[in-house]
Amino acid sequence: MATRRLYYDDSFQREFTARVLSCEPQKVSPSPEVKASTWQAILDQTAFYPTSGGQPHDLGRIGDAQVVEVGDRRGEIVHVVDRRLECVEVEGSIDWPRRFDHMQQHTGQHLLSAMFQKHFGLPTVSFHLGTEVCTIDLRGQEPSEQIREESERAANRIIFEDRRVSVRYGTAEELLRRGVRKEVDREGVLRAIEIAGVEWQPCGGTHVKSTGQIGMILVRRLAKIRQDWRLEFVCGGRAEKVARRDFA
Repeated sequence: MATRRLYYDDSFQREFTARVLSCEPQKVSPSPEVKASTWQAILDQTAFYPTSGGQPHDLGRIGDAQVVEVGDRRGEIVHVVDRRLECVEVEGSIDWPRRFDHMQQHTGQHLLSAMFQKHFGLPTVSFHLGTEVCTIDLRGQEPSEQIREESERAANRIIFEDRRVSVRYGTAEELLRRGVRKEVDREGVLRAIEIAGVEWQPCGGTHVKSTGQIGMILVRRLAKIRQDWRLEFVCGGRAEKVARRDFA
């Protein structure tokens, strides 16, 4: 049974109540960093975001258990926890600083990618949200220093205008009529993120409610990766830290 994803409609929800449907021992450690025994917990609903679409998973707690990883298994959200959970009603809470940082980076990526495509015809073909920096892979001509500066400046102007960021739903055909930046070939109702007056983009990730909450975007390094151009950038609190470090 598919897990109800509370973050789809409210990325700002930090706490929630759910029922544990199952909790089985994890046969293989989810990652090299996790050494102790772990369990896979399935809930009827969750605010935890699973690793997907270039965005890492949330961390936090479910009952007395620490959530160390979250994944998506054919529509079921799998919470990897450090102790067994009983099949009862539980309280969950996400690591809010980590979640909000990811929201700033991801919405910032949507905005920055839209500027590169709108003004210079450079589509984003890949996105990665790392622990310290983010990257997008751009396809096309080399984005010169002038192109990078103009795209960064255009994105930050929209941030300062504090435009609304909204969750929308529709079929692939309906989203195409709305002018989505990236077409999708999927059936059923899809989720999209709209930045008012800028773009619609199919996305299942967590996002801020207005561009002002991104804070700012700072474009960093550029590297050639096979046929594409990998651009490093940071948003919000990360941009502040980088600026302080660079100019200290």
